[in-house]
Order: sequence, then structure tokens, then C-alpha cells
Amino acid sequence: MKQTPDMAQGKVSSVLFRLALPMMVSLFFQNLYVYVNTVYVSWLGDLPLAAVSLALPLTYLAMSLSKGIAMGAMVLMSHARGAADEAAAKRTADAMLPLMLSVMACFLTLMLPQVSSRFFALMGTSPEVAGYGIGYVFWLVAGFPVMGYVMACEAVFTSRGDTVTPMKGMLWGNGVNLALDPLFIFVFGWGTAGAAAASLLSQLVCAAYLQHFLQRQTGDLVWKPRTGFPREARIIAGQGAFVAMAYLVSPLALILLNMILIRFGPVAVGAWNLMSRTELMITLPAMGLFNALAAFTSFNLGRRDYSRIQAGLLFFLKFAWTFFAVVAFLFIEYSEAWMVLFQPAPELKTLGVLAMKASGMALLFMPVNMAMSGIAQGLKRPLYMMMYSVVYLFLLRLPLAYWIAGHWTEKEVFWAHPAATAGAALFATASLWRMMAKCRQNISGSEALASTPGEDEKCLTNT
Repeated sequence: MKQTPDMAQGKVSSVLFRLALPMMVSLFFQNLYVYVNTVYVSWLGDLPLAAVSLALPLTYLAMSLSKGIAMGAMVLMSHARGAADEAAAKRTADAMLPLMLSVMACFLTLMLPQVSSRFFALMGTSPEVAGYGIGYVFWLVAGFPVMGYVMACEAVFTSRGDTVTPMKGMLWGNGVNLALDPLFIFVFGWGTAGAAAASLLSQLVCAAYLQHFLQRQTGDLVWKPRTGFPREARIIAGQGAFVAMAYLVSPLALILLNMILIRFGPVAVGAWNLMSRTELMITLPAMGLFNALAAFTSFNLGRRDYSRIQAGLLFFLKFAWTFFAVVAFLFIEYSEAWMVLFQPAPELKTLGVLAMKASGMALLFMPVNMAMSGIAQGLKRPLYMMMYSVVYLFLLRLPLAYWIAGHWTEKEVFWAHPAATAGAALFATASLWRMMAKCRQNISGSEALASTPGEDEKCLTNT
């Protein structure tokens, strides 16, 4: 079996699954870094867990920005290769890493204790909780440029249809992380800082693995800006900015929800964190499938093949709804079992179980939301993702949580999650229908106008 499936031919379900499976495994292990840290830190007590929970949005913020750049570049490279334009793909690849490192460098000021202390003060936490978080944040942000490099490598491999090599890199990195976490946290006594330091070393292992194979196959990524960098960076940013904004829903929601929940105490924040980490262990692998859908859609958009784009969407929806229905059942019916690994105190366990049940309800609406995001990326219409983010976060999720917190307890605040997800699914469904209708119309129009120079590409990119 070839390692890189041909996105232009073959059974769509088989091609998509072969493309997606390594990405799903890779994203699962990418999140496993954070999940394993949470498990070990939860054994240290409620205050260390609360500190790490409050710092979690920084990880998601950096991940969102780097994912936006990587996905924007990946879509552009896939589209260029679908149109047999390797020169354009190379220009995008050359500009991607300098742009990525410039953005990730902005976080490095948080390595200064006085800056990270202000961050925790802004979150409304006590100095006692912040004391557990400052060392953790130091090592956490030190790893952000490494994370950006890893995502840039993944984008290049994925644009070529190779999702297996990034998966193997993640496997190596997580093996190191699993070994180092208990050593640094408990044996060396580094506590929360040890968890982040172990993740940094693990990411370095993953980066070295990917760099080795990238250099052998296509040549290493360009570290310094080359001639034409400003133009290419603007193109990547134009495509990736909306993607990043869509991914920013998670960190923004966590930051603002943490600020709402902290009024109920650190246990409420910790319970929400345990749920969100567990939920991400499920949703991030599923995002591997919608990332594959984005690459597949973009490639076939370059080929002007609407039938394969439509078939890819239908396969995604069938698979995702089956998958999430099973997971939702497990979250709702066996919510207590999910908490066992964290060894929580009774109050933390009670709130964690309730948060898991609310998450299970929200998962039922995830497939259509993810499908909309994958198609929006693939069709080069990320504006729809940004509009979805605004609807979900600012019109539904936060207003509901704030209103409920003002009238009831943290137990009721958790249910703002499924309510907002259900409302956002209605917007996603309407957006998905409109994008597919415009895609069919534009591809048909581009075929009719193909004899007119420039008109075919203009037709494909018009909103």
C-alpha cells in the first residue's frame, strides 16, 4: 500500500480514511502531551491543577495561531499541487516557517516571572495558585516555537498526501513524554514545571524526527525570509487568519469561562479543565478527519472536481456522526469512570461528572460544525469559519454562561456548552449548504469560462 494516497482518484471513502487515519492518530498524541500532564498534575492537588488549568488557554492560543498558519499554508500548497503548480507550492513552503517563528516568538515574554504573574493576576486567581503556575508557564512557552516548527513540517507532508510521517513523529515524542513526566514531576520534585519541561523535550524529539525525514524527501524548511517573503506571508496570513480565528474559539472560551468559573472557586475551574482535556482527546483526533477533508477538498478544487468534493463531505458526515454518537453515549452513561484516572477529591469528582454529561450532549452537534470548518478551509472560504466562531463564542457560549452564572451555580453553567453548540450547528448547516451550492455553481462556471485567461481562477475564489 502506498504511503501517500492519490487524492485525484480511487474510492473517496478509502482515500479520505487513509489520509485521515494517521492525522487522527497524530492529533490524538499531540493532545496526549497535555492530557498526561493533567493526569499527573491532578495527583499533586487542587491548587496545582487549578494553576495548570488557568494556563491551558495559552497552549490553545499558541496552537490556534500556529494551526492557522499551518492550515493556511497547507491549503495553498494542496491547491497549487492539484493545479500542477509546484513553483507556487514551493513559494508558500519557503515563507511558512519564518512567519510561524515570528508569531511564536511573541509568547516568549511570558517566560519572565513578572509577566506571567500579571497573567495569573488578570485571570483573577490567588497568589498561592499563581505560585504553582509560573514555573509551568516558563517551560510551556519555551516550547511554542518548537510546536510551530512541528506543525509547519506536518503541513508540508500533508500537502503531499503523506500523513504517516507526522504520525510517527508524534509517537516518538509521546513515548519520551510518558517516560519523562513522572521522572520530572515526582522523582526530581519539579512539580508543575516538570510537566511542561517534559513536554518541551518530547516536542524536540518529534521535531528532530520530522526534520530528518523532511530533509531526505523534500529538503529542510527555510528558516530565514527570502525574496518575496512579505507577499507570500500576506497570502498565507490571508488564508490562515480566519482559520486561526476559528481555532481561537477554544482558548478564548476557556479564558473567559475560567474568569466566570473562578468566582465559584478553583474546584469549579479544575472540574471544567478535566472535562475539556478529556473532550479534546476525542475531538482533536476527529479534527484529523476534517483536516483531511480540507486537504482533499482543496486538492480537488484545484482539479475542478465537484463530485469528489461532495462525496468527501458525505463520507465525513456519516463517519463523524457514527463516531460522536458512540462517544456521547460513553460520556453520558459512564461519566464517573472517566474521572477515575484523575483520582479527584469528592467535590471535584461530582462537578467533573456533571461537566462530562454536558460535554456528551454537546458532542452530538459536533459533526456538522466540523464539516463546515473542513469545507470552508478546503474551498478557501475561511470567512465562514470566523463568522461561525463569532456566533458560537460571542452570541451564544459566553452570554449564556454569564447569564446562568448570575442566577444559578457552576453546575448550571456547564450546560451552556451543549446549548451553544446546538445553536451554532444551525448556523453551520446553513453555511455548509450555501458553500456547496456556490462551489457547484462556480466550478460549472469556470469550465464554461476556461477559455478566457484568468476567469476560471477568479470564478473559483469568488465568495
